[in-house]
Amino acid sequence: MLTATAGCLNSGSLDDYALIASELDLSSVRRPYLWPDPTAIEATTRVDFTTETKQQYTSELYDTGSVTVQQWPLVGRDRWGNDTRPRPTFLQRDGIFYQVQISEERRLDRDRWHFAVTRTDESPADDATVERPPFDRSSQDKRILEAALDAVYAGNDGFLGDPQFEDLQTVEYHQHLDAEASALVPSPPFDYVERGEEYFRPVTEQRTVTVPEWTYTLEEISTNRATFEEYARTAILELDLSSRDLSEAARGVIDDAISEEPRRYEEGAPPSDGLAEVLDALGIAGDLQPIDSYDDRVDFRGVVAEYEGTVYRFSLIVTP
Repeated sequence: MLTATAGCLNSGSLDDYALIASELDLSSVRRPYLWPDPTAIEATTRVDFTTETKQQYTSELYDTGSVTVQQWPLVGRDRWGNDTRPRPTFLQRDGIFYQVQISEERRLDRDRWHFAVTRTDESPADDATVERPPFDRSSQDKRILEAALDAVYAGNDGFLGDPQFEDLQTVEYHQHLDAEASALVPSPPFDYVERGEEYFRPVTEQRTVTVPEWTYTLEEISTNRATFEEYARTAILELDLSSRDLSEAARGVIDDAISEEPRRYEEGAPPSDGLAEVLDALGIAGDLQPIDSYDDRVDFRGVVAEYEGTVYRFSLIVTP
């Protein structure tokens, strides 16, 4: 196509910029926007908060209209460059629909213990202490051990293949993991962990980390499903691209992105005029930095827009 060929004329790789679109059915609002059971939302930690902890937070939110939490993104967040941005989030309880929003966001520095395991090819000495599953530990320490082992091969099928990460993947003792009650820090009572005929050495360290803290507030929308659906669709749908006075080149970029195969438009750096126009219309251009300012891939995800009568979620992937 002409638009794809235009991308080839740029100086960068053909896939420096990839605009991706997926159809979004808003005839009935559901996840990731509506959460009848918010305890299904995972904390931004390797060891998730317990269901009971999340229920305490939501009970406070419903009872008082506000709750402050760390590392639990009750309001959904989409990756946005080197940061994230909130998405409209709704809850349902006892037949009542609510919108939950962020009233305040802070970054807090905290000193926290970390536990990790690193794979080793050496065999334990005869007098070494080896920890093997099923782990005879507290419920908390079992969860930490399993999470540390899973982190080594995150993204792979169990323990097949090579580790995905070169850096040490740690489990952080967050505010709902009690380091003082843990036998794993500061010094674990074993020299190795054995799993799947492989051996791992435990590693512990204390770090100063920055954690997000959000204050959420609740607003009742309606007890009527149809009224809620109309409200939610308006909140989710950010713009109508069809109503914009877009150039032919810009419309060609969108047409490629929404086409059945491959539902993406790619081109190299710097962005063509057509792509730049689309990114401006989607509200991405203002936060997009020159590609050589990025060390790693960044995503701008979750822009919801209508085009020619169909609703799409648009995302931009930037690969330096």
